[in-house]
Amino acid sequence: MGGGIANLGGSVILIGGGVSNNRASFGGGIYTDTVLTMTTSSVTGNTATVDGGGIYQNAGSVALVATNASGNSPNNCAATPPLTAPC
Repeated sequence: MGGGIANLGGSVILIGGGVSNNRASFGGGIYTDTVLTMTTSSVTGNTATVDGGGIYQNAGSVALVATNASGNSPNNCAATPPLTAPC
């Protein structure tokens, strides 16, 4: 889980950063269980073997402000139901 960042507790705030070219089963770039806030950042070129190539939201909240999530496989964002994918 979370090839680049595995947020399993607490809060992650990323400003002007990037998460790229990582691999995991869920959340190739980022896997989050709590709070994730990204501002002017990017999540690109990551791969998940199951779901959430860029970002996988298992629980908690995700705020993406002026953040690019693209070019991830099999998708850019995914979430555990009943949550809605953050991007």
